[in-house]
Amino acid sequence: MERIDPQKAEKAVKLFVKQLGLEKGFKKYRIMKTFNEMVGESVVKHIKKKTIYERKLFVFFDSSIARNQVFMQRNTIIQNINQQYGEYILEEIILK
Repeated sequence: MERIDPQKAEKAVKLFVKQLGLEKGFKKYRIMKTFNEMVGESVVKHIKKKTIYERKLFVFFDSSIARNQVFMQRNTIIQNINQQYGEYILEEIILK
C-alpha cells in the first residue's frame, strides 16, 4: 500500500473546500476555535454566543467577570489570531 503525502492531501482538501464555497465558514470556525483556546475553558463556560461579521468577533457573556477578563486580553488575542493565520483576518472583538 502506498503512503499518501500529507501535503498533497492538504492541498486536495483545500481545493475541495474552495470548490464548494466553504472557505468563509471554515475560516470562521477556525477563528472561534482559536479564540476558545486562547481564553481558556473557565471563560468559555460563560460564553452564550459567538458570531463573526465583517472581521469583527461578537462575543456574548453571562458573566461580567469573564467579559472583563477577555476585555483586558482582546488586543493580544487579535494579534495572535492574525499572526497564526498569516493575514489580517480579525479587526475587533466586541464583548456584550
